[in-house]
Amino acid sequence: MMSNLNGLYVALATPYDKQGNVSADDLISLSKFVRDNQIGGFYVGGSTGESLLQSTDERKEIFSVIAEENRATSKLIAHVGAVDTRETLKLARHCAALGYNGISAIPPIYYPYTKQEITDFYKSVIDASDGTPVVLYNIPAMSGVNFTTDDLDKLLSLDGVAGIKQTSNNTYQTEQIRRLHPEKTILNGFDEILLPALSVGVDGSIGSTFNIMGKRYHKLNQLFSAGKMQEALAVQHACNSIIDVLVAAGVFKGIKHILYKMGVISTPECRAPFGKIESAFIPKLDEIAVELKNEYEGLTR
Repeated sequence: MMSNLNGLYVALATPYDKQGNVSADDLISLSKFVRDNQIGGFYVGGSTGESLLQSTDERKEIFSVIAEENRATSKLIAHVGAVDTRETLKLARHCAALGYNGISAIPPIYYPYTKQEITDFYKSVIDASDGTPVVLYNIPAMSGVNFTTDDLDKLLSLDGVAGIKQTSNNTYQTEQIRRLHPEKTILNGFDEILLPALSVGVDGSIGSTFNIMGKRYHKLNQLFSAGKMQEALAVQHACNSIIDVLVAAGVFKGIKHILYKMGVISTPECRAPFGKIESAFIPKLDEIAVELKNEYEGLTR
């Protein structure tokens, strides 16, 4: 059951066409751009991909397009979490059949579920994944579910769970998980703390801003592995200066605007109820797009 899920993964954005439908062509273009920027993994259908704003059929289409285009060259983890557990399990079976390397899911959200109900949910995902390793998804800021270290220890001990996407600023908890489960894969989920997360033992990272600056994170990871901490910190600073702008403008909207300006995708649209970017942020985002396009073209020459 266990497989090597270590490494850097893009939390893939979902491009739409001018009619607001999922664009398969732009998904392919974006996935090539990500690979060219030296990111070797895809985390498909997560928060950055706006998955909870899509139908099950749309999500299946996205999973299928990415699998067809990248299965032979990249590691693939599918996020299948949904409000309706039945839809989650349908998607888990779909992605297992497509050959995804891992299947992930946020915990049940909105209603105040008990810890046992959450555990039973993950057991059902494990069963539906049919032997494909399951990756827990801890994102308390968005899910509203606050796991203690003891909670995560118990979930990580379930047969079939290979690891966790730890989207939390609690690096102490991340370090605790590392000590408790040296055999599990821990993937950082906050781009802005990749370097600190590496220092407490994570095995890689899943990042929204890897869509636009994967080359930088690849370099940061290499510098950390070589013990060049000051140089790695300089790269983290460079990434975070862009993240500061994205946080102010709206992260998902800002990423898509930059990808659009770089010519990677055909429209910058996010799905409603997301709205337009405020005009005050556009000049700075355009400036960032030029900066990153120049880095990308330098990489591919």
